[in-house]
Amino acid sequence: MAHRTERDRRRLTDAALLLATAAGFLLATWQALAPDLGAADQAAAVVNGVVISQADLARAVEAIAGDKRNPLTAADRARALDTLITEELLIQRAEQIGLLQSDRMVRSAVVDAMVQAIVSREQAAAPDEQTLRRFYDEHPLLGAEAARVQLVHAARPWPATATVTALRQGQAFESVFAPAALTPLPPGWLRMDALTTYLPGGVLQSLPGLVPGDIAGPIRIGEQAHFVWLQDKQPGQRPPFEALRDQVLVAWQARHQERAVIDTVARLRASAEIQTPS
Repeated sequence: MAHRTERDRRRLTDAALLLATAAGFLLATWQALAPDLGAADQAAAVVNGVVISQADLARAVEAIAGDKRNPLTAADRARALDTLITEELLIQRAEQIGLLQSDRMVRSAVVDAMVQAIVSREQAAAPDEQTLRRFYDEHPLLGAEAARVQLVHAARPWPATATVTALRQGQAFESVFAPAALTPLPPGWLRMDALTTYLPGGVLQSLPGLVPGDIAGPIRIGEQAHFVWLQDKQPGQRPPFEALRDQVLVAWQARHQERAVIDTVARLRASAEIQTPS
């Protein structure tokens, strides 16, 4: 096996320090946001004056238990405590050398950890039915199904006077236009919100006012005259609250968590002294 160079060993050491520091900051962030444990909480260890509480240790032991099939042992508890002590030492060292201020990766890890810690506190939030129903009413697009249409679209060079005359005289749409002039569209019903793939915006704007059987045109777009024949239309539908309850709950929780992060940042800004160049 080839020997590692001194540079390789240094890179591995730096990477290990970075990852351990990021993990330690995640733990420290959660501790900072967790409820006050009270003076009665007995210390599991004290590292350079920083207390590692029994609650911290219990969480670490619980994490080990989740990965084990056999009962926990005293060695598992000792390993969990040793890990917490190592993390605390690395955090303190990182603070001493200014790693948080100077390393963008560590700063990003801390920001991500802070956001996740805030979000994790809100995950257990359970709104009552009235709150969920109000959220459903306030977000009419949530769970809504787009209107669907069946139509035919064609274009001719502007001004297409003969085409306009033929349509006004009652000639059938598909007899006025040669197959090559028709826009190829998927057969059957088309979702209104998917029509941007096939039709220009000016044509789409004419559709809401049409009823089945109507022909709109000529619509001038550049040097082309566009015509659209609306054959059939199904209005958009939205399932009732009861059918969408789970989806509404997920959306409410996501919005609630987002709001919690925004509010936390707002409180931090309000209490901070921030100076920017004028």
